[in-house]
Amino acid sequence: MKAYFYCRVAHDDSFSLERQAEELRRYAEQAGYTIVGIAAEHGSGMTLDRPALQEVMEAVLAGKVDVVLISSLDRIGRDWGMTKQYIALLTEHKVKLHCVQERMIIDSDDFLPLEEFCAMPSERCKEQGMCCQVR
Repeated sequence: MKAYFYCRVAHDDSFSLERQAEELRRYAEQAGYTIVGIAAEHGSGMTLDRPALQEVMEAVLAGKVDVVLISSLDRIGRDWGMTKQYIALLTEHKVKLHCVQERMIIDSDDFLPLEEFCAMPSERCKEQGMCCQVR
């Protein structure tokens, strides 16, 4: 599978961006994914109008991506309605979203557990109302 990474921090913190990218790289290597791109940025999660997020979507629209890897769902956005909008664009193009920390895969409007890592829903998933065990 062709994987594109998306990393975001709210403030200028290159170390945190590097840490996110390294976490995603390890995950991709373990999963046997081919890394086709990495988009990283500093910016607010209150809008989808961000250059690196648009870079990912351009690759999706061009058919270059099978899966978008993120460290956490809140890297896409802080507003659930807005985040769902972005997820809908991905799933419309048959692209999966893997959220490593929440241990979930989102594809075709379905939440699937990463069974090799997830025996129970994470507390973070429960707090955000996005449990990977819920269909």
